[in-house]
Amino acid sequence: MTPKQAAFVRFADHCATCRTCCAMDGEGANLNLPCAERDRLHEEYRQASRAAARGGDR
Repeated sequence: MTPKQAAFVRFADHCATCRTCCAMDGEGANLNLPCAERDRLHEEYRQASRAAARGGDR
């Protein structure tokens, strides 16, 4: 698994299991509440994606 893929898995796993990230209103729409861990993991994924684009995954 590349660093980019690993970062995405951590990000996706968090977003799928975090109570804050999964919070919904009465109609089932995601409330998009702020989550510091989601933001941190998203930035980690962005950095891994940039590194991969520069050839860092090779």
